Amino acid sequence: MGRTEEPADQMPSDPIVAQILADCAKVSSEGAPMSESNESITRRRFLKGAIGAGVAVGTWSGLRTESAAQLNQPSVDGETQEQLVPVVEATSDKVWRENVLDEQIVGEMMDRSIMKLAGRDSAKEAWKDFVLPDDIVGIKINPLAGKQFSTRRIVVDKIIEGLYGAGVLNNQIVIWDRFEAHLVNAGYEINRTDQGVRVYASDSPDVGYDDEVFYETKKDSIVRRENGNKKSRYSKIVTRDIDVIINVPVMKHHAMTGVSGCLKNLAFGSVDNTRRFHPSPLHGDPAIAEIFDHEILRDKVVLNIVDGLLASFDGGPVYDPKGEWKYGGILMSRDPVALDQVLLQSVGDKREEMELPSITRLSNHIRTAWRAGIGTNDLDEMEFQQIKV
Repeated sequence: MGRTEEPADQMPSDPIVAQILADCAKVSSEGAPMSESNESITRRRFLKGAIGAGVAVGTWSGLRTESAAQLNQPSVDGETQEQLVPVVEATSDKVWRENVLDEQIVGEMMDRSIMKLAGRDSAKEAWKDFVLPDDIVGIKINPLAGKQFSTRRIVVDKIIEGLYGAGVLNNQIVIWDRFEAHLVNAGYEINRTDQGVRVYASDSPDVGYDDEVFYETKKDSIVRRENGNKKSRYSKIVTRDIDVIINVPVMKHHAMTGVSGCLKNLAFGSVDNTRRFHPSPLHGDPAIAEIFDHEILRDKVVLNIVDGLLASFDGGPVYDPKGEWKYGGILMSRDPVALDQVLLQSVGDKREEMELPSITRLSNHIRTAWRAGIGTNDLDEMEFQQIKV
């Protein structure tokens, strides 16, 4: 069974997309900011390093208590030894048949990835390690680039299937983003009823942003503040409506932040007044990490899944066919920083292959997230597990 991808609609009249494209163009014309040295580690070295064991790892504070405890396992001599951070990647050379996705293969990639990550013999048992039957689960997608290059519905459908198996009812599931128009344009039908999986946005009627829960900073562009406000309020979806979050970004290049992965998808997708963080020399840093690090997000994230079925190495964050890359992968981890570092390395390697400029200096938010203790950005501290389907 396959799914034919429809041509992308870039929403040229969408003011949000227009602003982002204008900011991207300005950043491109100014060049990358100066930053601290961030040694590039090749994918080959990463895979070699992932075979090792016993490397000390900082515990990600977003893990649930029982999962955090599992990171510290007693060794044979009775001493506690910290474990590597698991990162799972499933790839398939058969998932794309020209412009058609093989849904059966996507399903197998998802099932085998969650089983490997959880160390379970079935996908049904694996999903029970991440959610409880009474959880209200928010699935944060990235719908910015239309049907061609947003979080794919087949990936979301497999997540929903897994949640059902874990005892989560369909009306306990919320697919969400900041803007209704982007959800609709990406092929997600709005549903605010009591029947079925709910789909809505922060700008949906009776949702909005929480005046009592906000991120406040002066590390921004003053002239870009909405109504002169130095606060970014968190969506009521995350402060009021959901208990846990499954974060599902797309594997893509971003002209302002190098890549748009787990950290940016959830942080900038959960608050208002974000354009003030776009211009040089900020490039989303430190705002992305600091917004993510609020307990209202950090403590609710139970799983990060990167949709790398179709990726981009250039032209992001919208869809640019010249930067299209049929990567054919799904990546999973509890650690959003680890996944973003893998994403940065993969996109960076592809750009090097295509003789395009490095994006490392645009991605300082990943290093900042590591410093905040959100996760690890050291590839040698990850247990990289590959699945070939």
